[in-house]
Amino acid sequence: MKTKKTSNVNLLFGSSSSIGLNFLNLFKNKNFIFYSRSKIAQKNVYWKYLNLDEDIKVVPNKVNKVFFLASPYYLKKNLKKNIYSKEKKWLKKICSKVKSNVFIYISSSSVYQKNHVIGLEKMKCENFLKKNSNSKCLQIWRPFNILSNHYSKNLSDHFHNILIKKFIIQKKNYHNFKGSEKDTRGYSSAKKFCRLIYKKSSLKKNFVCDYGNSNSLTVKKIIDIFKKSINREITYNFSSFKKDINIVSNNKKVNFINTKENTSKLLKNYFDNFINLNEN
Repeated sequence: MKTKKTSNVNLLFGSSSSIGLNFLNLFKNKNFIFYSRSKIAQKNVYWKYLNLDEDIKVVPNKVNKVFFLASPYYLKKNLKKNIYSKEKKWLKKICSKVKSNVFIYISSSSVYQKNHVIGLEKMKCENFLKKNSNSKCLQIWRPFNILSNHYSKNLSDHFHNILIKKFIIQKKNYHNFKGSEKDTRGYSSAKKFCRLIYKKSSLKKNFVCDYGNSNSLTVKKIIDIFKKSINREITYNFSSFKKDINIVSNNKKVNFINTKENTSKLLKNYFDNFINLNEN
């Protein structure tokens, strides 16, 4: 592909993530350079290999927008390590090298959970960027439970993916879940989220915004949807009676967007698409 004029180009870090793949498919014909460690399979995409733990000399010094989606995978084994502190180090590298008009950072709703390993690191990243983004505008998004039908190579340990890992990939018939069957989740479409953050990036303003869906389901009902998709009986148990509600709500300290999408429909499509892609 032709070399892009870097002062007008947009950079996206983390393009092989599930949200990143959505973004890439929506905006691959725009003026973007997409970065990731994993090679992108799509054709006609301006993609470059980049390991943020190594030298980043391939990254231009002056650009229009930076979309930062790179983050260590949410895996339970990673919670026991110090892996999530890497993200702030990555941001320091980018901000010390790249000057931009707008810096868009994808944080997490986990910043609202007390002593959450990822939430604590994400808040450190947010605070760092507020002082050191090297950008005219900083836009921070805190998404709740985003579903993408572009599956990354490594499925996270979010509840909907644990169902896939245990009962489809590992072919188990029984699993003991942590948490309560009354835990509540509201899901939003990754495609819709990507379109919005791209649109809002044209605004010449700083903001922090929660993004999620108040139309929620208990995890027990999520399992019922999953069972219909796999068309077989499974058994399970939950180890706690303490209910965890993880949905967007009116936070007077920051802006919020409530998508009010159909969580049941989104989950059914997510499970069905995964099964169809992996039938053979």
